[in-house]
Amino acid sequence: MTIISVVLGRAFHYVDGIIPFSFGGTDFPVDDIAAACLLVYYGVTTLLDAASGDDEKINEEQEEAELAVSKFSGNGAGVMSAAGTIASTFVLVFVAEWGDKSFFSTIALAAASSPLGVIAGSLAGHAIATLIAVLGGSLLGTFLSEKIIAYIGGSLFLAFAAITIVEIVT
Repeated sequence: MTIISVVLGRAFHYVDGIIPFSFGGTDFPVDDIAAACLLVYYGVTTLLDAASGDDEKINEEQEEAELAVSKFSGNGAGVMSAAGTIASTFVLVFVAEWGDKSFFSTIALAAASSPLGVIAGSLAGHAIATLIAVLGGSLLGTFLSEKIIAYIGGSLFLAFAAITIVEIVT
């Protein structure tokens, strides 16, 4: 997923280089501006979702995740069971990540930044988030609410947007 989104972001970056947008003799980095706008949008919507306190939506998402996991769970013994668990987890995560904020954020960052840096950062971020989710999801949930995590995530989107804007200006 990360590589697909980085390839899409770099394609957008190269299209901007082939078809430059200039106004009054100044070349505007449309890819960087679009990336900053997308990050601002995700930051604001994430913060608004956190502020809305829509517990019904959160419960609905949790029930959907539990249902999806229960469909794929096996008895846990043997190589075939392990392979089935790996394959089903891959498909579940791949489908869940397709088209979400992290997918589009990676596209935006890849359009505006180094593709290798975006790949490394994105893979590290996904790995750490997954490790936390697997090892300490329920434990972490007792200390941090989804609302607090959403506030942190929305703030990070806005911080990345600000960094991108600073890079555009400089």
